[in-house]
Amino acid sequence: MPGQPLPPERKLAEQFKVGRAVIREAVRQLEASGLVESRHGGGNYVREITSEHLVAPIASLLSNNVRLRRELMDARLFFEPQVARAAASRATPEDLKLLEDVVRRQAERVASGEPTAEEDAQFHSLLARATHNTVVERILEVINGLLEETYERPFHHSERPQRSLRGNERVLEAVRRQDQDAAQKAMEEHIEDIARPPVGE
Repeated sequence: MPGQPLPPERKLAEQFKVGRAVIREAVRQLEASGLVESRHGGGNYVREITSEHLVAPIASLLSNNVRLRRELMDARLFFEPQVARAAASRATPEDLKLLEDVVRRQAERVASGEPTAEEDAQFHSLLARATHNTVVERILEVINGLLEETYERPFHHSERPQRSLRGNERVLEAVRRQDQDAAQKAMEEHIEDIARPPVGE
């Protein structure tokens, strides 16, 4: 459990039948991974696991594997259209305002020729929040983290931001109308569209 202290080195060494030097190295590795916090003079404590701890090792695999990157987009097709469908039936006026604000900011950045990866990620996160399901929010955090690590470059291409904006606008309009079928379809089309490589690549 987060905040729980690890047993002393001596006990861990006895439990695993290894030397204390091995335990110290293992704890250092856990600390480097962000899973354990070492407090000066106060022992070692379990840290809360966040989406970042899940993203980093998976992103490392994705960055060098085209097939896995394609499968990530395929996984989004399984998941995010249902997120949009749920948001269409559950979004509150406050949810809609937040979604509208981020799409407005995205449109401003597109008009000025700036990349919009951050706004696109925020839109998808806010859509997940509009489902009012914490598990859905956490899963989208992981997906967005992976996308940030592996798909930011295409947002610097002149065509990609416009395509992303158009897709988000269609999803938002369906959510605003509380049209679940349209929201699901708009998200499917959006993901399929942005999965296509930009012209010339």
